[in-house]
Amino acid sequence: MNVTVKLTGLLIILLVGVVIGLQTAERGISKVSGVPEENAQTFYIKKVDQGQMEIAVLGKQVQTAAPEKMVNYVSRVGLTLGDSIKNGAQMFVDWVGSFFEP
Repeated sequence: MNVTVKLTGLLIILLVGVVIGLQTAERGISKVSGVPEENAQTFYIKKVDQGQMEIAVLGKQVQTAAPEKMVNYVSRVGLTLGDSIKNGAQMFVDWVGSFFEP
């Protein structure tokens, strides 16, 4: 299990690095070629009007909605994972603290 956690962490770091690298390369190419500023092709979020947001990943529009309505499986997984980590840390601290109680 320890290896699985490490591998998953490394893969997430790699994915974030690839996305950041694509955005940096795209900005560099735009500066060199002198193309006027336009929406990024890798990833961008833009407010359209009245709280509406336009989200595009790799040139494809993913979702347009009000921010309070943008709840998807990724945010649910993130919230669940965050709660699990917080509860696990609290249980660990309580367990360690129980050794020092009189």
